[in-house]
Amino acid sequence: MKIVIIGNGKIGSNLAALLVQEGHDITVVDCDETHLRKSQNTLDVMCIEGNGATAETQLEAGADKATLLIAATPYDEVNVLCCLIGKRLGTKKTISRVRMPEYYQQMHLIREDLGLSMVINPELSTADEIMRVLVFPSAAKVEVFGKGKLELVEYRLPDFPWLENITLVELYKKIKTKFLICAVQRDEEVFIPSGDFALQEGDRIHVAASHRNIERFFRASGFMKDKVRTVMIVGGGRVGYYLSKQLLAVGMKVKLIEKDRERCEKLSDLLPKAIVICGDGTDQDLLIEEGVLEVDGFVALTGIDEENMIISLFAKDSTNAKVVTKVSRENYIDLSSELGLDCVVSPKSLTMGNVLSYVRSLESTAGSEIESLYHLVGDQVEAIEFRVKERIPDLVGVPLKDVQLKKNILICAIIRKREIIIPDGSAVIELGDSVVIVSKEHHFSSLKDILD
Repeated sequence: MKIVIIGNGKIGSNLAALLVQEGHDITVVDCDETHLRKSQNTLDVMCIEGNGATAETQLEAGADKATLLIAATPYDEVNVLCCLIGKRLGTKKTISRVRMPEYYQQMHLIREDLGLSMVINPELSTADEIMRVLVFPSAAKVEVFGKGKLELVEYRLPDFPWLENITLVELYKKIKTKFLICAVQRDEEVFIPSGDFALQEGDRIHVAASHRNIERFFRASGFMKDKVRTVMIVGGGRVGYYLSKQLLAVGMKVKLIEKDRERCEKLSDLLPKAIVICGDGTDQDLLIEEGVLEVDGFVALTGIDEENMIISLFAKDSTNAKVVTKVSRENYIDLSSELGLDCVVSPKSLTMGNVLSYVRSLESTAGSEIESLYHLVGDQVEAIEFRVKERIPDLVGVPLKDVQLKKNILICAIIRKREIIIPDGSAVIELGDSVVIVSKEHHFSSLKDILD
């Protein structure tokens, strides 16, 4: 597809790199030559220097012939204007980044009038991800499918003697509930496991099941952690605001530490039920004074990755709290894991996944469409939810034991109305179902592509 990206900052440049890998024709627009230089030197993209909010520049970039225009400048108003102009010039679909809470809350009222196909808010997506983990603290990460009916949970196996070298078949017999371990990371290797796969201490497993059965799995295996009731957040930016609002809405107690006094005053007005502290959250003495040793959850959300990692390590070593760390730089994500920080969130990665899911949906055939897409184990594994819209020969209506799948693919769940089916060989996919597949070394836009 022909895709125009306006704004070549962190989000724009990473989207360009990702979509080039997917095989799309990418044109990047930015008014700052220095922003364009790296993409021009390292990526197979067309670079246009100019104001992307003008029709002249957009025509030069080919917006009139583009399938998709993505506006990712730092300014919400400019992004919306870029999309409006692109739509008028003939761009088929548009995506705008809108970050300000005041603007984002209004988008549902004017999105259709502006011709926006999708609105992305990296900070809100990050808050949503952290919220899911704090609600279910046993997990390192929680992805949802089927509008929350199915959960895919990441967990690092501890040193449990009964787990050592147990095969998945034996585990399924021992824990009598409906769940499926659909991906395992062991050191640098990643597996889409079969029933004879044996688990080891330190494995990162990805478990698919309904929320109720996920809880049963963690209780039966002895991994269940107590619920989070009190949370300390360091960093009062947009993510901190969104997260605090969500936590307060479900009855959790929130203490928010922010060093900018003016921002603290604003947060106090916006979040009257939260305790807002003006201070340096990287000061360990301040954290102790404010009760970090007693909280159930600790979230590091400053704008500096190194600070987030350091204070998270302090909280991990000093408390029993569920610790969540925001990290923006990709090379720090693996480093955080090596340091023992199991729950790391990346606004950039979440945005990439949301946009890629939409782009793949535009590519998909009439027989199926992508409902959601997540990257697991870095970018090595994809979990994709497809909606079955038409009968696909050799798949729909055929028992799964008779379906010929490509290698390193697992159908981990079928969502049928309100029912979650963890499939065995006799399960059958029907029209109208949502099907969740996990794949390694494949990038699918259509459900029929999983067939060998």
